[in-house]
Amino acid sequence: MSSLRTKLVVYTVLIVLAVAAAISGISLTLAYKNSADAYERHVTDLAKTLGEAILEPLYEFDIKQLRQQAGSALASEGAIRALILDAGTRVLTDGTEANPLRGRRFADPLLRPAIDHKQWSVSTGDGRITAAGPVLATADTRLGYVVLEFSTARLDQEWMAHVSRILLLSGLCALLASLAAIIMANRITRPVKRLTDFADSIRQGSRPQSVPDCGRDEIGRLALAFAEVLTHLDRSNADLTELTASLEEKVKERTRAAEAGNKAKSEFLATMSHEIRTPMNGVLGMASLLEETDLDEDQELYARTISESGEALLEIINEILDFSKIESGKLELRSQPLDIRDLLSGVVRMLEANAAESRVALRLDYESGLPSAILGDEGRIRQIIVNLVGNAVKFTENGAVTVKVTGTGMASQTRFNIAVEDTGIGIPEDKLASVFNAFSQVNSSATRDFGGTGLGLGIASRLAHLMGGEIDVRSKPGKGSTFTFSCTFSTARDFVSGSS
Repeated sequence: MSSLRTKLVVYTVLIVLAVAAAISGISLTLAYKNSADAYERHVTDLAKTLGEAILEPLYEFDIKQLRQQAGSALASEGAIRALILDAGTRVLTDGTEANPLRGRRFADPLLRPAIDHKQWSVSTGDGRITAAGPVLATADTRLGYVVLEFSTARLDQEWMAHVSRILLLSGLCALLASLAAIIMANRITRPVKRLTDFADSIRQGSRPQSVPDCGRDEIGRLALAFAEVLTHLDRSNADLTELTASLEEKVKERTRAAEAGNKAKSEFLATMSHEIRTPMNGVLGMASLLEETDLDEDQELYARTISESGEALLEIINEILDFSKIESGKLELRSQPLDIRDLLSGVVRMLEANAAESRVALRLDYESGLPSAILGDEGRIRQIIVNLVGNAVKFTENGAVTVKVTGTGMASQTRFNIAVEDTGIGIPEDKLASVFNAFSQVNSSATRDFGGTGLGLGIASRLAHLMGGEIDVRSKPGKGSTFTFSCTFSTARDFVSGSS
């Protein structure tokens, strides 16, 4: 990109050249017109002088004298031809001894003003200037005519000399203007360059001590304004740096407090869960022993209610314990050989009774050819599947729940997609993003109608992520939902007998 200095020089020189060209053109045009007019007057004056000189010889028809006068006119610089005509426009003499044109009629339109109106006329063309006019004895008596013809070579020479002078003068003016433009551009752009270099140094991070002196004109005022802006920016940056440091310290303090609180919460939940599970196991044990004694119908109902309530409470405690372990990062996954097909079949068999009570068909659809022997944490995989299938059965009043297993083999690994499809109540679209949040239910009535803490899906989702997988959901209200657990497991064909 061109610099400002170069642009100023180029633009100034172009303007000067344009003005010089315009002035030169006008000057040359006027000069040529003036020179042509002067030369035409000169030729006309010579022709009139010749006409006055031949008045008496023409009246006396003295051809010799006429030839001498015409010859004198031909002796003038640039003269080409001098003709003296009689009143009938016949040539009397052309100023030469041979006089080859004598007696011929001179039929030239140039004579028409002289014949019709007794006026002189001048014609310029083809490198010649021709003047023609009448020789009058009296105002009404014409003795003859004079035709004088001169070359324009002299005029052309003067014109070329004038053109040379004009071009030389224009070139000199352009040179002086260019020098002036360079000097002016340097004076104008020097402070601009200083300010630009200063701005570049700031952009590159090497800030000079002060803004350079750029004079007292507009650029100088701009530099002063720039200096004030930089001063304000320095103050603002200092304040911002101080505020940032303060905010960072506050964030660190609050983060430490939050981490400490979260750790304390997780430890509290883990401790309380262990502490509550111990007496709860005792309650369940005693309730089981009580059910084996001889009880009447009401007593059996009371004992069974105690057992069911205790088991529900123990399930909640286990969920809270798992959640606290995940939150505190203390949950460790094991990797051991297992048969995932048998695991899924066992989950379906375990939950078939609950599904049958709700008149819901529960089935497993395992893709043929898909390996079943894998390496993974059997307990946590079962926990994810039980949660997904249990939820599906819980929220399906009639219809079916299908556990559909598909996958893609990759060398020694397989990507499993375990989809749990139900025909239940479904989930509104605006609630899909929150179903995996801890303590979250689709609506406030879900807990009353179906029970649960809202931790199950959150725990399942976190376990899936710990395994390197994910759980996604698709649902339409009133038409059911599909929760898909996707994860990649290493195959373990050599560890599980009977695996395909």
